[in-house]
Amino acid sequence: MAEVLTKPSRRIRNMVAKELRLIIKDKVAILLIFLLPAVLIGMLWYVTDSSGMGGLDLGGGMGGGIGGGDDTTNDTTTTQPGDLNETTSDDGIILGIVDLDNSHTYEYDLSENLTAYFEMLVDEIVVFNNTADAYRALYETTIDVYVVIPDGFEANLTINEPTYIEVHYDGNDFLGSSTYSGIIQGATILFRVSKLWIRSEVFPGMVIEFTPGGGFLEAIFGGFIVIFSSYLGIAMTSAQSIVGDEPLRRMLLTPTNRLEVIVAKVIGYVIIGFLQSLLLVTLWVMAFSLELSTSFFSLVIIMSLSALTGSATGILISAVANTRLQANQMFLFVLFATLILSGFFIDVGALNDILPMNQGNALLIDTAFKGLSLLQVLDRILTLCAFTVFAILAATFIFARKPTLG
Repeated sequence: MAEVLTKPSRRIRNMVAKELRLIIKDKVAILLIFLLPAVLIGMLWYVTDSSGMGGLDLGGGMGGGIGGGDDTTNDTTTTQPGDLNETTSDDGIILGIVDLDNSHTYEYDLSENLTAYFEMLVDEIVVFNNTADAYRALYETTIDVYVVIPDGFEANLTINEPTYIEVHYDGNDFLGSSTYSGIIQGATILFRVSKLWIRSEVFPGMVIEFTPGGGFLEAIFGGFIVIFSSYLGIAMTSAQSIVGDEPLRRMLLTPTNRLEVIVAKVIGYVIIGFLQSLLLVTLWVMAFSLELSTSFFSLVIIMSLSALTGSATGILISAVANTRLQANQMFLFVLFATLILSGFFIDVGALNDILPMNQGNALLIDTAFKGLSLLQVLDRILTLCAFTVFAILAATFIFARKPTLG
């Protein structure tokens, strides 16, 4: 009985060894897997170093107001947010509010009135009693941004003195920073216009939290390149693993079943992906002198998970394709679709929580610069594992119904 149970594992082990030998013999594949990602990291290093953009902080220092301050008394127009017929909502944005204002010098609470205008422009408002709770919520990504309304907010506005509100957002949220700034500016403008205050000042100051050590561009865009290279680099080479495997014809004449073939191929490319991950993470961290909030080992695990999903994606492509040309065409489609839907350039909504490269990029950034442990991002890890299992089963189902190999 024990011998029977060991036969599948022995066959898989032999097929993994065969797969590794084939990959190593393919010099072009090795070049694509290891050299090209290193070149991409080198190009980013060259661009940031030669252009003086190294350590650039793309989100900080933003703030501003409209109008100027003087000693003129405010007009006491009392238009409320509900009196406006049109409202604008940015779907999915959750705004935290920390109202520290204890001054009572106006006919109604101005900080609550400003909060009502924020509520018009976001999907949800969460009120916190102190900044520590809001900071923790931002850290755990239960909110996207939070605003601190300081004590004396109402008193300053009543006598036309400038007042400042703090807008805290995640420095790793490349796309969200401009959106949050626009929302805050829009709400403060509506707030002031509703009272015909053309001279009073409300200055939103943008405060960046969790700023990546070593430079924003190198950390965030570099992390994207690392995940992109890991996921799509392995997917590109594994996309040829079935349609380009001539010895596989003879192997299928043995008791080997199709699931064993798929699993062996996935494992073979994951091993290569693990070695690639070691290279990529080492180059990324050392080239830009990044200050990590997690261990190097955790990053390698995340990169290996990304390589696992890339391997499963490529194997699925290879199972669907009948020829090498078809596999190349399908991979190009996956390449462009992955770039467009990566969430790095545009907001893709719910797809951001499903697509493997998006999850891998979020995992890398959250652990590397926010200090989240692997247990704290277990849901995303399980998402990647679920995608891998689905891709393996789908590839096996399709491969099992192919009478011949192209």
